[in-house]
Amino acid sequence: MKKILTIIIVLLSVFLIYLGFKDKDIYYFSMGDSLANGVNSYNAKDYGYADYIKEGLNIKKYVSHTSNNKRSIDFVKDIEDNIKINDKTIQNILIKADFITLSVGMNDLFSNVTFNNDFSVNDLYTKFEEVVVDLDNLFKLLRTYSKEDIIYIGIYNCLKESELDEFFIYANEQLKKLCDNYKITYLDIYDDFNNATYFDNPNSYFPNKDGYKLISNKIIDIINEKNSKNA
Repeated sequence: MKKILTIIIVLLSVFLIYLGFKDKDIYYFSMGDSLANGVNSYNAKDYGYADYIKEGLNIKKYVSHTSNNKRSIDFVKDIEDNIKINDKTIQNILIKADFITLSVGMNDLFSNVTFNNDFSVNDLYTKFEEVVVDLDNLFKLLRTYSKEDIIYIGIYNCLKESELDEFFIYANEQLKKLCDNYKITYLDIYDDFNNATYFDNPNSYFPNKDGYKLISNKIIDIINEKNSKNA
């Protein structure tokens, strides 16, 4: 009996020491295109949703891998090549991150699409089939390294053309199904971003600070809800 009690005490001591040294900081990794990069309504890099998330969750461990022209295939190549970001490999960052936000797909959709008299909405549907394949490859690769929360920010009607609404609604439905396949949280901002409140400049594809704040609030709510369930 004494021997069992001794073993229990030793195990409990080790566990308490582990808790004392366990890193309690949230590790956040932001990946993506112009939206992830915080490009504002006047096409300049500004305070984006990642900045608001860092503030709202008091995050000290943060890594960003964003670029205005990034596409899914670019991220796939970066991960396969295991590039370094801030002296750490991207594969290692993916493994260690407590949660990841991802904004990608718009550049994929509109690359090599020419808006001329021959353009039709059907061209976007055709292009979208390629986008889904590329995103599937990216999601599969992300899940190879990350077993934690990944939040994908959906696409929106950046052209603000009402005749494209049906396409974007369809695209968002398909992207949500794809996310579900990989247990990735899909953040739908389509209806929210149909509101002119979030776009100061009618000639820009990108939202203002209120738009980025909206995205961040939704992501913070998702993280807090998941944490409360795991508590």
